Amino acid sequence: MHVEILTDEAPQPSFAPLGSSLKVLLVWPRFPPSFWGFEGLLDMIREDSASPPLGLITVAALCPPSWTLRLLDHAIEEIRDEDYLWADLVMVSAMHAQRADTAAILARARRLGIRTFIGGPWASSEPDLLRTMADHVLVGEAEEVFAGIAADLEAGTARALYHAIEKPDVSRSPIPRFDLLQLDRYTHISVQFSRGCPFQCEFCDIITIYGRKPRTKSPAQLIAELEVLRSLGWRKGILVVDDNFIGNAKNALALAHDLAAWQRERGYPFAFWTEASIDLAGRPELLAAMVEANFICVFLGVETPSADALRGTKKFQNLRGDLIDQIRTIQRGGLWVVAGFIVGFDSDDETIFDRQFEFIEKAAISWAMAGMLQAPPTTPLYDRMKREGRLHQATDLTSNFSTPNFHTMMPLPVLLRGFCRLLTRLYEPETYFRRSLRSLEVWEPKACQRPPSAGHLANLRGFLSSVWVQGFRSSYRRSYWKYLWNLTRKFRRHPVKMFYGSHLLLAAHHFLLFSRHVVAELQRDCRRLEASGASVVEPLEALRIE
Repeated sequence: MHVEILTDEAPQPSFAPLGSSLKVLLVWPRFPPSFWGFEGLLDMIREDSASPPLGLITVAALCPPSWTLRLLDHAIEEIRDEDYLWADLVMVSAMHAQRADTAAILARARRLGIRTFIGGPWASSEPDLLRTMADHVLVGEAEEVFAGIAADLEAGTARALYHAIEKPDVSRSPIPRFDLLQLDRYTHISVQFSRGCPFQCEFCDIITIYGRKPRTKSPAQLIAELEVLRSLGWRKGILVVDDNFIGNAKNALALAHDLAAWQRERGYPFAFWTEASIDLAGRPELLAAMVEANFICVFLGVETPSADALRGTKKFQNLRGDLIDQIRTIQRGGLWVVAGFIVGFDSDDETIFDRQFEFIEKAAISWAMAGMLQAPPTTPLYDRMKREGRLHQATDLTSNFSTPNFHTMMPLPVLLRGFCRLLTRLYEPETYFRRSLRSLEVWEPKACQRPPSAGHLANLRGFLSSVWVQGFRSSYRRSYWKYLWNLTRKFRRHPVKMFYGSHLLLAAHHFLLFSRHVVAELQRDCRRLEASGASVVEPLEALRIE
């Protein structure tokens, strides 16, 4: 595989050889509280993080066997100076959302005189910035280039910046080092079948980082990873983190068939969640096979009911049919649907907030991740905003809950206040619980589907906590008891619906609190914006859920 070593006119720094028996500290930075962080839920089920660092444990599997590895997930444990000083090299993988903690981790290692290496999506999208923070930066995917990088590190010839030009063949990717994880600290585990997506959505950096030609592992390869997890005692849920599981529909179908047979032979040890494009509704054989394999839930990038906005951002796959009908096909086919929604497209006007709310209610999407459009680096949208002079270069987007990092066509105060109103309406307790019940009513799980075999204990422990935290102490306790009564009355004879319905109950404590914090921060931003007459505000600070 071709690796380009990028240099500038400045002299290349020289590094001492680390030798073949180096000690490596693999560090996964903290995320700020987020929609998918489930912070309020984690407090009740006494787990520390939603999911572990799949990228880091994959890189760990690429490291030479002579290296001694330790993994620290900053979400579940603190990093001490002694941890840094133990290591010859600190390796970090990070997404853009983790940048604040990543910067702190790299700066601390540098103060202590420890070499640092960073890769992952943030490094791939902003390598010049990361070069100021870390000694070594990898742009691109590691599988087929890391052996050479490791040899350079050992010999003292490592460069400051590596760029993996070609996309690796993921069918040669090793089994991740799941054994390095403290498995009991996580709500679910992650595996990956494919990388890349065939579509061309203007605002998406998946296609620019991982490409538009989906590359997949073999079914046997992924099942071997599941066998390792089963041997380690994992029995909770598994998230297949593909950005579009059905991007290569032929290979996804083959996996689903093999996975269904494997599940039946072993008594269905796992339940799966994943993300897919909405054209899954037009693939009945694939939908049925996923259900047979015990996929329970799918995340859809619905984005907007506005055809103008979908056309404007080249999300053409969402224009091929009626969105509500397609969602209902998937729900009736056996998958519970969650979805992402965006406001702030160029064609949006002030009606979009009510239209989004009405669509989400009609579709019965309990967990609706509604956010504002952002232009991530490397995306066509970022390039267009820069060309049009609309990009706010001084800002640093944090998430879809931050003010946009470009000049919006809709006046920014109107966008912020409209979004706050939308989020408030979606996660008003009575509305959330009513929509949650409706999502269970329209969902038609099949006889083969069942919850994770170890999930009942977590739900029971969480339920006992939720009775106290939500049922007696929360401000929404009347809505809580009403939902619990209706859940039990309607679905007590449906174990799968009862299990996931109770999960919706516990998750309410996260979504209701998180949405209130977001709204409060954005309202402060809006008041500051209106008072100053500026066109942009500084991005949100990290939200703290209490």
